[in-house]
Amino acid sequence: MKFLTSLLLPCLAAATPLITRQTPPSEPAQLVSFSATGSGCPSGSFSTDITDDGTVITYGFSSYQVEVGLGAPSSQREKQCDITLRVQFPVGCTTAQFKSTYHGYIQLDSGVTGTFNSQYSLSPGSLTGGSPPSVTVTSAQYGGAGNPFLKDDFAGARVVVNSANQRVVTFTLRNRILLQANSQSVSGFMDESDVTISILNQAVC
Repeated sequence: MKFLTSLLLPCLAAATPLITRQTPPSEPAQLVSFSATGSGCPSGSFSTDITDDGTVITYGFSSYQVEVGLGAPSSQREKQCDITLRVQFPVGCTTAQFKSTYHGYIQLDSGVTGTFNSQYSLSPGSLTGGSPPSVTVTSAQYGGAGNPFLKDDFAGARVVVNSANQRVVTFTLRNRILLQANSQSVSGFMDESDVTISILNQAVC
């Protein structure tokens, strides 16, 4: 039995995955300023809520809606909002993950399609994985009385800060919602009620 156990131990050790522990940065990256501009988020039409540690911000929108149908002007078919966050990173090399969670509501007649598109950028620094593809929605999911909309995006970040006066980087989120109809007799509605942006999984690289 002792001989069998001695044979099994190396095999079990080889089968056990190695656990890599991430080292947290000397201080966390945190939000120092923010802004939003665009037809979907004009001045005075949104609110913001920031956590005490400066790692999560929520934008609540009151006029970020698009619609098509009888009586709806063509200017209401498409809106966009550019959110700019200035984030302070520690000196050194830091990796992190930006998570954006969108909530809204969509109601579409048959023959109406909606597009939800978001693009991300970081300067200085680099994002890994690129921006997610556009999402197309139809009446198959959002017909009748409509349904709530939820979407999570993730963008990995790598930031190298060489000196104390270069610690602030700019994270930009460019979001657009659009409706298209194949007839003037059909209607549709799409809104973005809020987006929450979180800075997650910070570690020394």
